[in-house]
Amino acid sequence: MDLTVLVACVAFFYMHDVSTISSVKWWIGWLKPPKYPETASFLTPAERALIVQMLKDDKQGMATHFEWKYVWHAMKDYKTYLQIGIYTGLLVPVYAIALFTPTIVRELGYSAANAQLLTIPPFFAGCLCTIATGIYSDKLNLRGPFVIGGCFVSLIGYIVLISQSTPGVSYFGAILAAVGVYPTIAVDLAWAGSMAGGDICKGVTLAMVIGIGNLGGVCSSFIYLSAPRFFAGHGTIIGFLTLSITLSAFSMWDYNRLNKRNQAICERDGIDEKHREDFKDVGNDSPLFRFTL
Repeated sequence: MDLTVLVACVAFFYMHDVSTISSVKWWIGWLKPPKYPETASFLTPAERALIVQMLKDDKQGMATHFEWKYVWHAMKDYKTYLQIGIYTGLLVPVYAIALFTPTIVRELGYSAANAQLLTIPPFFAGCLCTIATGIYSDKLNLRGPFVIGGCFVSLIGYIVLISQSTPGVSYFGAILAAVGVYPTIAVDLAWAGSMAGGDICKGVTLAMVIGIGNLGGVCSSFIYLSAPRFFAGHGTIIGFLTLSITLSAFSMWDYNRLNKRNQAICERDGIDEKHREDFKDVGNDSPLFRFTL
C-alpha cells in the first residue's frame, strides 16, 4: 500500500491531462511545469491530434470548472445510482473468484505450490478477454451489450460451479466465471463516466460508483464459508449477476429513451452545435448531450 501511494504521488506530476492539470496548476506550477497532451513528447503529431480531439468529444461542450452545483447534480441523478447497482453486482463475483479457486485446485489433487500456480489460468484468461472486450467496446462505442454479455458468460460459469461436484468441471466453470465478469469492470466504469456531463460531474459520479461499489468485496468475503461446494456463495453471486444484467438492460433502454427525447427537442427548437455554450452548465440535462448505450 505504501508503494502504491508513493508511485501515485510521483505519477501525478507526469500526467498529460488538460483538465486535471489545469484545475490544480495553481499549487503545483512552481514544482513542475504542467504537461498537456498537445506537448506530450512521447506522442506523434497524429496521436496528439487524436487525443486532443477525443478529449474534446468526451466533454461534449460541458463545463470543466468546479462549482458545488455540479457535485449535487451528480449526487441527485438517479442514473448515478443505477451505475452503482451495476458495478456492485459485478464486483461481488470479481472478488469471489479468488476466494474459491484455490479450493477447486486442491480438490484436483495438487500440492500447495502447484495449487497456487493453477489459480493463475482463470485470471490470465480474464486479462486477455478484458483487453479484447475493451478494444471492441471502444470501436463500436457500446457499453451495455458488453456488460450484459460478460455477465451471461460468467453466469454460466457460476451455474456450472453450483451444479457440479467434479473438480475438473468446476475448474472450467471458474475460468468461464473469470473471462465473463473481468472485462465488464473496465467497460462499466467507462459507461458510468460517459453518462455524466462535465468534468466535476464525471469525477463525483465515478467516485461514488467506485467507492460504494467496492463494498461488494466486503460482501463476497462473508458468503464463501462452506467448502468445497459453496452453495450459498455461488447462489448469491448468481443473484448479483442477475441484478447487473437487469439494471444494465434498463439503463440501455432509459439512455436510448433520453437520446430520442433530446433529439426531438433539438429538432423542435432548432438547437444545434452552435448552442453548446448555452447548455454547458446543465450537465447531462442538456438536449445536446448523448448517452452511450
